[in-house]
Amino acid sequence: RLALTMGSDLRGPTSSDTSFNFALAGVQHSSSLFQNLSCIGIHELNRSGHRSSFKPKNILHMVEKFAASDIHGHQALELYRVAGVCLEKKGYIDARLIHSLKDGSFGFHCDRPLIWLWRFSSRQKKVSLSGFLLKSNDGKNVNWDEIFDDTSKPLVCDVGSGMGASLLNLSVLASLDGSAKDKSNLDSDALQIPWSRCNYVGADLNRAMVRFGNGVISRDVARRSGRVHFLCFSAEDFLTELLFYPGGLSLIMINFPSPYRLDGAGNTQLPSKRSNQFMVTKKVLASIAELLDGKGAGGLFLFQTKCEDVAIHVKNECLSLGTMECVATQYPIEDIDLHYNKIGKRPKRVDEWLKDAQSAERAEGSTYSSTPLLPTAGRPETEVQCSHDNTVVHRVLFRRKFGTTDQ
Repeated sequence: RLALTMGSDLRGPTSSDTSFNFALAGVQHSSSLFQNLSCIGIHELNRSGHRSSFKPKNILHMVEKFAASDIHGHQALELYRVAGVCLEKKGYIDARLIHSLKDGSFGFHCDRPLIWLWRFSSRQKKVSLSGFLLKSNDGKNVNWDEIFDDTSKPLVCDVGSGMGASLLNLSVLASLDGSAKDKSNLDSDALQIPWSRCNYVGADLNRAMVRFGNGVISRDVARRSGRVHFLCFSAEDFLTELLFYPGGLSLIMINFPSPYRLDGAGNTQLPSKRSNQFMVTKKVLASIAELLDGKGAGGLFLFQTKCEDVAIHVKNECLSLGTMECVATQYPIEDIDLHYNKIGKRPKRVDEWLKDAQSAERAEGSTYSSTPLLPTAGRPETEVQCSHDNTVVHRVLFRRKFGTTDQ
């Protein structure tokens, strides 16, 4: 119907809204649908993008939502080019954005579409572990040879992967092996992992988010199929399945898990620190340590959070296992309170935490990185939102402790 009518009933930015909603619904194997919606978007921009009633914000929302759907191909490039021309004619002040639209470098990896994904994911009701386990398919094991074309490749894993943006973008980054012509998207890559030679797997309790990620993969067979996959598993079950992956391990990530509540303060709807409803339990960390120890040298564990007390708690829990150590960062946070002051103010949670723990350990020193550790184009949507909101991110990187032996 779209091909026949050219979306005569999808005026203005409606085609981009439709594309984004289909993507969020996890529509699979539907490249032609998104291509038709892109063509309608191009038609609408050419038809009405020059009009004064078609505001710059309408054009921005169109390209942001199309990009958040991960459209690609010549239709996407033309859509972005036409949008850039329209914004330029309207005198829009962000010359860098206009240039990225016109030169074809705008896309799913950019901050604007990732902020749309963050807005959607942040409004989702948290799935409780107990509720998930009641509905899960117990005993269903992962067949790695069915998921990946080559299981000898090392894995990059995201525990609690959310919308999956980080893995989806890391999987298509330019290679670090010297063959890539454009390495601009690796400008802040502190991990130096050969991203193009890895497989990628994420897991989350939220089935809608898992469907979104797998829907993106299904529309990008050439680049991601057979290399990237998302599973609906609890953290503990996911890590158990990783033990049976035939290849090695490059990186395990836990990015911005829902924090536990502070004792006697804060949001009472959050789980307690000792509850298994807080994802990063001692058992989860022990499983990560086992994976780093059993999959050979070189594997890393990256933990990121907005909560200073959570970062310290997880760091100390990891070190107490005796088989992991922190990796010193190149650009450490020397003084965390000074770091807070630079961006405006100290978070309310930190004030509440320090009220009862004035001499507590602080998230500063060589362990905590003041700059992103992942490539700019591979950051999770929450990290992008933190950057735009001037929110401090506490980043800690771990590796197998030297001197430990394989199990």
